[in-house]
Amino acid sequence: MRVGRGWMWGLSSLAILATTACGGGSSDDGGAIVTLVTPAGTRPGVASAVPSGTPIPAPELLLSALEIFQSGATLASVTGQIASGNVIFLGRTLPLTKGTQSMYAFVPTDTDDAPGPHPIRIDFTQANGTKGTLNDTVTLLKTRWAVDSLTFNESQTETLLDPKVIAAELATLKAIYAKVTPEKLWVGAWQLPLDGPITARYGEQRSINGSEPAGHHGGTDIGVPVGTPVRATNRGRVALARPLQVRGSMVIIDHGGGLFSGYAHMSTLNVAEGQMVEAGDVIGMSGNTGLSTGAHLHWEMSAGGVLLDALRFTDGTNGF
Repeated sequence: MRVGRGWMWGLSSLAILATTACGGGSSDDGGAIVTLVTPAGTRPGVASAVPSGTPIPAPELLLSALEIFQSGATLASVTGQIASGNVIFLGRTLPLTKGTQSMYAFVPTDTDDAPGPHPIRIDFTQANGTKGTLNDTVTLLKTRWAVDSLTFNESQTETLLDPKVIAAELATLKAIYAKVTPEKLWVGAWQLPLDGPITARYGEQRSINGSEPAGHHGGTDIGVPVGTPVRATNRGRVALARPLQVRGSMVIIDHGGGLFSGYAHMSTLNVAEGQMVEAGDVIGMSGNTGLSTGAHLHWEMSAGGVLLDALRFTDGTNGF
């Protein structure tokens, strides 16, 4: 089987659109499902306002990890009788979503966010109308990005690397990834969409046809034969299931709270837009559609409009 490779554009905070490339050489990484670890750290926050009237439990901020890598995420949960709130981190504002036992948000970091300690703030409103603030610090760890080269033929370059084609596809993805469904759809641990060698990692910089390396690969490539079942990484609602020019036949699942997973270059789609799927459901078959040099699955995740390293949802480094 030819190792699957392709080329992608990435979304950087859905404001800066940077080039990315899809693919990579063979790898010894396995495809086993990893059981997620328990939160790496929890800290009580200090409310800026003392509730008046009938006493209610003071809100508390829980963070799944106090140290995360660039393009990782921490899960921020606020317990107590919270009616609404927002998380402010690295200049991004994310709404809290009602979870099973708390209000929560997956807080993303981008490839180019500066390493080091950064303040995280939650502004909230309690059920009795009291407003308050919770504060903590999250340290961003530097990620070393690999560099690889991809070569495409003249037809692929002229058609699928046309800036107009790329811009149209990015606009479609931006409109989806910018949405926030105000309900928790995901349940429990996250799983890999299929077993297979990792042929390209998230964030790799790409030299296209000998050009200077630029951008960051927007997902994780898993090399598998055409027709390999692709499974949903968690429960959610299908937000997109259709052919795209660069990413080929693609499925995007909305997991609620502004979190999405995407599966590209597939040969067959087994789901329809609006359909609910459970973790492990077969959503399609892997393929070689769109701008791709061999059979593989391109798997990406996005929170708050920022593309993330999907493997960090399964290897425990995000702390959830």
